[in-house]
Amino acid sequence: MLGAVALILLATLACNAVNPTPGASNFYMASDADGTNRTNVFSPDDDFFVLFDVRGIEAGTNFQSRWYVLDLEGQDPNAPIQTIDYAYERGVANIYFQLTGNEPWPAASYKVEIFMNDVKVGEQEFSVQ
Repeated sequence: MLGAVALILLATLACNAVNPTPGASNFYMASDADGTNRTNVFSPDDDFFVLFDVRGIEAGTNFQSRWYVLDLEGQDPNAPIQTIDYAYERGVANIYFQLTGNEPWPAASYKVEIFMNDVKVGEQEFSVQ
């Protein structure tokens, strides 16, 4: 009996290794689209990049980033300052969203939330100093 349980467990682990769980993972912030310069602290003139890995996603899956300012006078921390949508294209393993501004960003704390088909799958906080 114990041998049968071990065999089922090994078969399950092997299937998970061959067919990893679909989704998004490894969220991080950077000051470039390649993700080379990882940081959570930006300058007022920087663009913000949030990057993450995806696997097992069907083409057309909708991703959305929602960007917030958390502690700036006169800004509602629950109202996104920007939303950006992306329809997943087959074969893409890494996704990034970029937020740019026309003027320098005010010194404050910020947050970006990532949604996949309207379900929150990740979040990153960062600041401008």
